[in-house]
Amino acid sequence: MLRRYAIAAILLTLIAFVFVSDMHRPSAFAQRPAVGQLSAEQRRAIQLVISSNGISSGLFSRGPIAEKVTFKLGEPIHIGILMTNTARESVSVCAFSNPYYQNRLQLTRDGEALACSEKIVEPIRQSDSGTLCEFTRNPDVVDLKPNSPLRVPSIELKEWYGPLSPGHYELFLKRTFACCADGQWNSTNAISFDITR
Repeated sequence: MLRRYAIAAILLTLIAFVFVSDMHRPSAFAQRPAVGQLSAEQRRAIQLVISSNGISSGLFSRGPIAEKVTFKLGEPIHIGILMTNTARESVSVCAFSNPYYQNRLQLTRDGEALACSEKIVEPIRQSDSGTLCEFTRNPDVVDLKPNSPLRVPSIELKEWYGPLSPGHYELFLKRTFACCADGQWNSTNAISFDITR
């Protein structure tokens, strides 16, 4: 019985020693920059490619999704976003938090710029001014590995613009790698698609 108490005391002493020494050592996490706070060089190394799709891309799918450039009136239009880090080292990015915080879409129909729907104008304005950064779920933070494309959740255009009319559309977007709008935007390629009756 005495032997068990001696072993327990030794174990408690070792645990206390490890705990106290860890308290005085700086944390590796504390030394890392905040998620998405990348240098200009790191931001330039991340390629953003968008495509128009008939189906939603799931969280972090890696497989190809067929591009679609002609849609029937009322058919859902999803914009797929593929991120590729072309640098030699991984970077920590917020892959998904809230699409209104992380994306800025610029859509035209037959050459005329379209405004976002009224329901998202205020959240975008508040996000841009730094007064709104709330999450209904935990943001998805990933280490974006070199030359390993990562597809993030797609954007459904109806959520941003409401129902779209027939015409020829052009779109590009800007995206931040932080979980909230931080003014550091990367631009994507421009795409075009048509809506027919």
